[in-house]
Amino acid sequence: MVFRSGNGVQMDLIAELGASSLGSRLKRLGDLLYQDYAKLYEFAGVPFKPIWFLILNYLSTRESGSITEIASALHVTHPYVNQIAGDLIKRQIIEAFADPNDKRRRMLRLTDSGRDLVDRARCVWAAIRSAQEQIISESDSDVLGILARLEDAVYQRGVFERATQGDNGTFSLESVRKTT
Repeated sequence: MVFRSGNGVQMDLIAELGASSLGSRLKRLGDLLYQDYAKLYEFAGVPFKPIWFLILNYLSTRESGSITEIASALHVTHPYVNQIAGDLIKRQIIEAFADPNDKRRRMLRLTDSGRDLVDRARCVWAAIRSAQEQIISESDSDVLGILARLEDAVYQRGVFERATQGDNGTFSLESVRKTT
């Protein structure tokens, strides 16, 4: 794979690493997408960070949710949701309150200004979705299906398990570890 830039053609060293760089390639792609999302929010005059999307979208479709419920629904970590929620609370976009049925449980919901922000962001969400559907169409592949199958394979048996247990004659770190 090659990149075309103002400096001519550059080889893609990450792509050349093949399967070894899968995580790096996905992160790079995510970073590129998030940069464009941020530009779109700025262009539209919507004070919105792309990293807020999942949580605010979740809360905009429900009355409220706990950190644990949100993390579980989004398949992300509790600390990830907690960190973003802290920023959103500080900015008064969401608020925390005690669950009426269990006072120990902290619930989150949109504030009035949070609902207004989500309403303003929806036009950007629609533009992002449309642009991404174009990109997916131009790729002429089932990108979302492929991602779903990759996620399923990793959830079933991740890189750590596969690399340390080895099977079917594949390389195993366990054999290296025993010799040191």
